[in-house]
Order: sequence, then structure tokens, then C-alpha cells
Amino acid sequence: MAYEVELYIASTHASITVKDWLSDSPCADVQTGKKLENVPVNPRDTFHVLIGQQDGVGAVIIHETVSGVTHVPTEYEIPADLDGTGKITFPKGKSALQSQLDNLDAQVKALASQAASNKPGSNEAARSGSQGTPRGKK
Repeated sequence: MAYEVELYIASTHASITVKDWLSDSPCADVQTGKKLENVPVNPRDTFHVLIGQQDGVGAVIIHETVSGVTHVPTEYEIPADLDGTGKITFPKGKSALQSQLDNLDAQVKALASQAASNKPGSNEAARSGSQGTPRGKK
């Protein structure tokens, strides 16, 4: 049995090759019959491929295929890497590191604290001695 997977291209690439993990051979688009080997792609290109499965899982391996350049292949586990609509997007979005998330959290807390101390009526405003001038009085 095979999974039919929709592959959405998010950015331009000189060429890609899409392989099935079981056979390690290039896939063909099931709608057009086009072999997906060294194929130039543009944003919003979409392909439909059949991926072999074993024990309920499968994988799609995508290589950027540029002459003279060695790229690390991108592997998508099927069904785990499918989005809510049943497709995969190439290239994968970059995940944030935990250290980046921790740093962002600290920055947000610092900004929230700073904003709270700058509110009218806060201790900071009282310490500055600024009482304001009542309207209508000179």
C-alpha cells in the first residue's frame, strides 16, 4: 500500500529530486506522470506522489540537485510530517532552538515589566515627582 502525498513548493530551487524512501528511486507526479528528478521548481508548484509504506509509515526524501554542490537531503516522515491538509511543504520551516525561545521569553518579561513601571500612577511616576497640572487651573 502507498500514501498519496501532496508536495507544495514554497520557494524557487534550481532543481530538486523527490525520492521514495523504500525504493530510493525518483518519484513521478501521479497527475502528470512527470518524473521528479532534477526538476526546476518555483513557489506554489505542487506535485502529487505515491510513497511506499511499511508498518504504517513512509518517507519522502527531497534533494536539491545543483551541479557541483552537495546538499543535505530533507526527509519527511509520512504521516507524521503532513500538515493539517495532508500535504508537506518544501523546504521545511526552521524550528527555533530552546535557547532562542528562553531568550525571547526573558525579553518579553523584561518588556512587560518595563511597560508596567511606565504606566501613569505607577511607582516610577510617583518617584519622579510629577503630579501633573489639573485642567482649567493656572
